[in-house]
Amino acid sequence: MEYFTARQLVISWLVGFVVAGFALSVKQKRTSEQSCWGWSPWQNEIAIWNLGGIVMLLGVLWSQKGVEPALLPGLFVLSLAFSINHIVALLRHRDRRYPTNIAAAFFNGVGVVAILIHFAIDK
Repeated sequence: MEYFTARQLVISWLVGFVVAGFALSVKQKRTSEQSCWGWSPWQNEIAIWNLGGIVMLLGVLWSQKGVEPALLPGLFVLSLAFSINHIVALLRHRDRRYPTNIAAAFFNGVGVVAILIHFAIDK
């Protein structure tokens, strides 16, 4: 029984890169105002990284080579690191709620759990 195929997981990360890229570029002001960190020139850099991630994942999906499983360890590490980073920021800034950090911690955490389930079932 397989809950998530590697291809479905890669597509979900593609969607995540699109949402994050949109939030950090087009909706940069609102995203930064609702973040623990506020605005930073690094948001532009991160938006560019998201664009690169989108292009790479589209290339893998478009190629139909079936290499999606090889991407999962890297996507796992990215989501785990992002989730931890946002959780630590939330713990350091307990003075109010920060929707940007809460959403990023949650969705990256869901990704971590999804890949763990995939690996546990697919072994």
